Amino acid sequence: MASNERPEGEVQPAGQAGAGQADGSPAGMQAGMQAAEPEGEPRGEGAGARGGRGARGGLVAGLAVGAAVLAITVGLVMGLNGGDGGVPKKGEESAPAANTAAAPDNDDNGGNDSTDGADATPPTDEEQQAKLDKLAAEVSKKNNVQVGVAILGQEGPLHAGKLNEEGAWSTIKVPIAGAVEEKLRHAEAHGQPAPRAAMEADMDAAIHYSDNDAAFRLWMYVGDGSDRTASYKVRDYMRRVGDPTNAAKQFEDGVYIGFGAIKWKLTDQVKFMNGFRCMNGSDKVLERMGHIIPEHRYGLAKIKGAQFKGGWGPEPDGRFIYRQLGLVPGPDGEMTPVAIMAIPNDGLEPTAWDGVDALAKELPDVLEGAPPAKTKDDC
Repeated sequence: MASNERPEGEVQPAGQAGAGQADGSPAGMQAGMQAAEPEGEPRGEGAGARGGRGARGGLVAGLAVGAAVLAITVGLVMGLNGGDGGVPKKGEESAPAANTAAAPDNDDNGGNDSTDGADATPPTDEEQQAKLDKLAAEVSKKNNVQVGVAILGQEGPLHAGKLNEEGAWSTIKVPIAGAVEEKLRHAEAHGQPAPRAAMEADMDAAIHYSDNDAAFRLWMYVGDGSDRTASYKVRDYMRRVGDPTNAAKQFEDGVYIGFGAIKWKLTDQVKFMNGFRCMNGSDKVLERMGHIIPEHRYGLAKIKGAQFKGGWGPEPDGRFIYRQLGLVPGPDGEMTPVAIMAIPNDGLEPTAWDGVDALAKELPDVLEGAPPAKTKDDC
């Protein structure tokens, strides 16, 4: 099955390469996806004040000496401290005086003149929710799509829009790849056979350009050749990350049709991406998520430095869905977990692409002050 997950027979937009099939309808997934100066100044003191020419001469001489001392001292002070006209040499800054007064605390203007934002109070979840609701409503109205968007708040995921729990499609390839990397490392650490080269190639294919056959081989490796075992192994992996999604529910319900049909909430995807960097080997998966092929660079791809994975295809009821999960960089380099989704009201893929692009365009403003995803130091 072709790697770019477009529905069979769908016309590829002009200028784009790689036309092919979707990752299949759910019924076909099993086969297809699987400075201040010193105080005062020196003063010259006279030699005496008693009458007589000698005394006056001594006084004059003393005053002259004092004046010279004063001039030298003041000159030194001004030269060292910049003084009222002292100019530092080009490329240098004058050294601060030892008794420099404390800088004003800007109480009169609220301290805003010197604030760089580092100590700014983060927005509350209520404030973030209001911004998120506004974003979802505007994008939905302007782009003729139903949308869902989730980000991390101070107390957990925040969500806006009509969409939340839908089929995972190819976003599920991220936890599958994570489980594969973990299994490989465990085998290597215990001197057991580990098909590193083959699995590395399949992870490249499954993440970079969403190859379904490669993803199916990864799934089978995790499950030792069994779909059922793979579903439970991936479920356990996701729960250790911090995501409660039951990836084995299809088997428990007796209706397994493929791993791409696993129901995955946007809010749970945010939980997953929040804890993913805690997992051994996740850095290799995330690195791949930073190099998605150009044909699939919609939505979060518009945010420079984002690490993401998309998934798309027709739901059983005929609705076309496009969704993404990932980490996007903040102004200080912190990575923030997000998940987005769009279903076009006209059923057309370009409408879905425009929808996720519009969500991603406004996300950086909404994410300002949002908590970053956990790093290994937080785990």
